[in-house]
Amino acid sequence: MAQKILFIITKSEMGGAQRFLYEFVVRLSPLKYNLLVVAGGNGELLEKLEKKNIKTSLIKNFSNIPGFKNILAFFEILFLIKNFKPGILYLLSSEAGFSGALAGGLYRLLSRKKIKIIYRIGGWAFKEPRNIAIKKLYLLAEKISAPFKDIIITNSEFDRQLAIKNKIVKPEKITTIYNGLDVESLKFLPKEESKKRLGLKNNIVIGTIANLYKNKGLEYLIYAAAKIKNPELKFVIIGDGPEKENLKRLIGEMRLENSVFLTGYIDDAYRYLKAFDIFALPSVKEGQPWTILEAMAAEIPIVATNIAGIPEMLENEKSGFLVEPADPQALALSIEKMLTHTSLAKECAKNALVIVREKFNLVDMIRKNEELF
Repeated sequence: MAQKILFIITKSEMGGAQRFLYEFVVRLSPLKYNLLVVAGGNGELLEKLEKKNIKTSLIKNFSNIPGFKNILAFFEILFLIKNFKPGILYLLSSEAGFSGALAGGLYRLLSRKKIKIIYRIGGWAFKEPRNIAIKKLYLLAEKISAPFKDIIITNSEFDRQLAIKNKIVKPEKITTIYNGLDVESLKFLPKEESKKRLGLKNNIVIGTIANLYKNKGLEYLIYAAAKIKNPELKFVIIGDGPEKENLKRLIGEMRLENSVFLTGYIDDAYRYLKAFDIFALPSVKEGQPWTILEAMAAEIPIVATNIAGIPEMLENEKSGFLVEPADPQALALSIEKMLTHTSLAKECAKNALVIVREKFNLVDMIRKNEELF
C-alpha cells in the first residue's frame, strides 16, 4: 500500500519553500506514495501541482504572527490529519511548522497511531527584520513546537547551528539538506534574445530575480545603483511583491528611472539570466537562495550578501563576490570591481558552475529527503 504523506506549507505563492516542495513532490513515485499538499490560500504552487495531478487542499487561517488564527489553523490541520490519516506529516515554513506540529502531536497522543513529523525550514522567521517582540514570539513558537517534531531540516548549516545555539532543538534532531538543481534541464534563453524580451539594448546589465519583500534588501541595490556613475549600466529587478510601490518610490526619489527597472513578475524568470552581466542579490535575510543556484548554473558572475547559507554556496573572489548586508557602498564597489576585472569575474562564474553541479544537485536533494521517510 502506498505510504500517505501530508505536506503542509504556509503560503501557495511561489518562493523558496514552495519551489522546494514542487521540485520534491513531483518526483516522488505515485506507486510508493499517496500525497496530499495543503497550503494557506490559493496560489501558483497549488495550480502547478494540480496540473501534475497531485491532490491539494486549503487552510484558511494561517497568520504571519503567532496568535488566535494559529489556533484555528491548528484545528483545521487536526481535522485534515484525522481524515487523511498520513504516516508522515511534512511541514514547511514557520506558521505551518508551529500549528502543524502541535496538531500532529495531539493526533498521535489521542489516536495512539504512529505519524512521523518532519519540519523543513528555509531561514528562521526570528531572524527576519521585524519588531523585537515578534522575533521573540517566533523563537518561542519554535521552542514550543520542536519537541513534537521528529526531525528538522534546514537548507544551510548556518541555520542548523543557529537552531542549536538558540536551544530550539538538540543536534541529533536537526540535519542540513541543501537545495539542488538539475542543471542540464534548465533552458536559458540566449543572451541577445533575453535582453530583447526585457527591452534592453547593448547595455551592461546588473540584474536580480526576487520576490519583492523586505528580506531581499532590494533598496540597497537601488542605493548602489545611485553610487555607480555609468550611464551605460542598467539595473533590472525581476519579480513582484508587497515592496513594489516602495521600491518604485525610491527609484523616483533618486531619479533613477532611466537606470533601474522593475519588470514585475515573469514566469520562469530564470530563463532570462543570460541577459545579466552580473547577478546581484542584496538580501538581509536568507536561507539558501534558489536564484543564486540558477545564476551559478547560468555561469553568470554573482555579487551577494555574506549571510546565512550564501557563504556555503559561494567563496569570496573564488566563485562569487560577497559583501556585508545593508551596505550599498560595498555592494557598489564589488559590482564595479567585477566589471573592471572581467577575467576574475569569468573565473568566479566558471567555478560556481562546477560547484552547483557537484554540491547542489537535485538527485541528492530528493534522495536525502526521501531517506528521512
